[in-house]
Amino acid sequence: MQNSSFKLSRRQFLYAGAAASSLATLGCSSTSISTAASSLASASMSTDEPIPLNFNENPLGLAPKAQQAVTDALPNAWRYPDAARSELMASIAGNLGLIESQLIYGNGSSEVLKMALDALAQSNSQLVMPDPSYGVIIDYAMARGIPVVKVKLDGDWQTDLAQMQAKVAQHNGPSIVYLCNPNNPTGLVLPQSELNQWLDKASSQLSFIIDEAYVEYVAQAGFVSAVERVKQGQSHIVVCRTFSKIYALAGLRVGYGVAHSELIKAMQAQASIDNANLIGCVAAKASLESSQWLGLSLQSNSQAKALVYQQLSELGLDYLPSETNFIFHKVNGDSGLYMQRMAKAGILVGRPFNHGEGWNRLSIGTPAQMQYFCKTLAKFRELGWV
Repeated sequence: MQNSSFKLSRRQFLYAGAAASSLATLGCSSTSISTAASSLASASMSTDEPIPLNFNENPLGLAPKAQQAVTDALPNAWRYPDAARSELMASIAGNLGLIESQLIYGNGSSEVLKMALDALAQSNSQLVMPDPSYGVIIDYAMARGIPVVKVKLDGDWQTDLAQMQAKVAQHNGPSIVYLCNPNNPTGLVLPQSELNQWLDKASSQLSFIIDEAYVEYVAQAGFVSAVERVKQGQSHIVVCRTFSKIYALAGLRVGYGVAHSELIKAMQAQASIDNANLIGCVAAKASLESSQWLGLSLQSNSQAKALVYQQLSELGLDYLPSETNFIFHKVNGDSGLYMQRMAKAGILVGRPFNHGEGWNRLSIGTPAQMQYFCKTLAKFRELGWV
């Protein structure tokens, strides 16, 4: 084993400010996206800050229009956010083809998950969920004394819907099913046909919380958001969405839930008072109006993922094809040691997950950032570390 003190030279990569400046300078013409995307792959900025590839954030940062909205709103930060929240919810409703009574605001989607669980919980309820998956809802269930039944992903790292259904059938009482689609940390979307058949059975004894935090990244043909179920009138399904991922508002805590109007009322009874903030609301509304920036974010993510796929393939490291802004991949060795070595090289990568020893979740940065990651990974192979 080689000396683990290895450290590469000064990092060179593009940060959000450079990307924002490029797009703002170029304007919003149809050619702007491709031009700005090219700059993402070629431009670089010297920094001694570690590259954050561990929390699935959008490395391009806020859209220029959202940044301006934040600046414009600051002088009014002394006011309560009611009007800004109402405008945001109206914008979301129009964007998704919903009525506002089918929506609820959350201080991030994590709060929406709590409101949904609290509203759906009954006497003798159980929570059934895949493992590994996004785990914050476990804490909410434990606080309420709701038993959590974890179902291990199958041999292909896919959510095992059949086994989850079996756990529901074995329980003498109501079940709340949590599904992250695409799943975190695998990046895989659930099999649509099987999911549809199960969602058809939603009832007062079988409720679903569908976490679609990464839905904007999904490009797989045939994917259908569970929001369509709400539109069709199903009353025991809550869809959780967030502005933390592709819209880059993780620090402003803006999320929302989609459900039948009656279920929204039950969730609202569980909400904290004045859980919105003015700055987050105006930034989220401006983000929805920034289609060019959304396109740039998707293109940057796609280019960067392709670089990592190629490097992993060249090194013979298995990975899962992702419908998100992260990649779950093999590292050949101790996950904790891999994280430490990457940190010393100036890269922060994902934490270990249940049943994922020898695998790592890598968030996708800019193409320039991922070029640096790929060079680092190749150097790790030379040293016999991966």
